[in-house]
Amino acid sequence: GGRATYSVERRDALDAGRWGPVDEDACFVVALEVLDNLPHDRVTRVDENTSATTDETKMGNETQRLAQTRVFARRRGEDNAVDGFEQREEPLRDPLIARALDAIGDDEGFFSSFGSFGKAASDRWIRGARDWNARFVPTGALALLETLHERRPRHRLIAADFDSLPNVRVPGINAPLVATQSPGGRTEDLATYLEHVCACD
Repeated sequence: GGRATYSVERRDALDAGRWGPVDEDACFVVALEVLDNLPHDRVTRVDENTSATTDETKMGNETQRLAQTRVFARRRGEDNAVDGFEQREEPLRDPLIARALDAIGDDEGFFSSFGSFGKAASDRWIRGARDWNARFVPTGALALLETLHERRPRHRLIAADFDSLPNVRVPGINAPLVATQSPGGRTEDLATYLEHVCACD
């Protein structure tokens, strides 16, 4: 028997400091179903009259701005225990989100129509157009790519992942598929990531 040629490392791959010093040797990085599981940030367009904005964009004759979304834990008053989550839109200040939007480019295309007209019309009527104007930006994937470029500059990346997810109920473009497992092992798709604390993926 030969000696082991691998080791198991449990680290945050997005944190450049966890990769140690820069390694100039050529290497392969294999990422199987990694990119779609990395964090995404929710970005929305808001009217110029809304205060929670910074970056202006032109949509025809209307000036709109981009806002990032922050998720906060909702806590009970009596014991301060987490009792769900809520999200709030705020001015777009996160440099990673800004770099991701810049990398995506084609701003008009990214914020364009989605899905079939029938689904769009019904979902917008049920949930409101504002939720469906949200876009989920792959900031985690960008952070990983930037880290690889910095710490393993001669790497070759092999990635296999989903290019789309079926039956997504969370509103927005590139929205996550959120699911929980019911008793008996049945998977239930959810319409939000703000509920079922510690019980959904």
